[in-house]
Amino acid sequence: MSDAPLNEILDLRIQISDGFHPVRLDDDIDSATWAREVVTEVSSQTGSVDDNDSVLAQLEELRIRLLAQLNPFLTAAVHIRSQDVMSLGLLLTFQVVEMEPEQGPDWYEKTARELSEDSAPDAFTLNFETWQGELPAGRFVGAHQVTEYFGSGDEMGWVEARTMFGVFPPNSTEMVQFTFTTADLATFGDMRAETQLIVSSLELDLGVAE
Repeated sequence: MSDAPLNEILDLRIQISDGFHPVRLDDDIDSATWAREVVTEVSSQTGSVDDNDSVLAQLEELRIRLLAQLNPFLTAAVHIRSQDVMSLGLLLTFQVVEMEPEQGPDWYEKTARELSEDSAPDAFTLNFETWQGELPAGRFVGAHQVTEYFGSGDEMGWVEARTMFGVFPPNSTEMVQFTFTTADLATFGDMRAETQLIVSSLELDLGVAE
């Protein structure tokens, strides 16, 4: 066991494309206003005007749900697709998480598998896989889940795909957790590979833990 002092995460950076828009989780703006700002910006850049009302409603509801989590450590961004019809392509959330000494990549992978098996009565997992590897920022665990949901009394459901990543810097008391969620399956050609590419851009500033 190493006697080197443990590190904590002081700052982090990731590289994301121009199609992403930060979700403002401060109190300086209401959800409807923020949604209008995003749609207006996308429309001015792309000229896309179709289905804006639907995207406005989705963005407003999404921000309300994130605020309801009361998580001051969460950072979020949305990716808007606008090839033909404007649509909410992806929600990205990430945060730094403090770990207990016994927690690490294997614990994270085991926990992800257990959570995938404990689904709600109206949710059915169609596919689930996990994997581990190394990134410049540290060892990581990835998970990819495809879930079908049914509303009360609905014969037809809808499918949502999600990838989750835990990145574990060496000799650190903290890790970084990423979640990518989409109900627009045309957003990705290969969700697992494309979201891992974003995670692989993670850069960390570490310091000795107090």
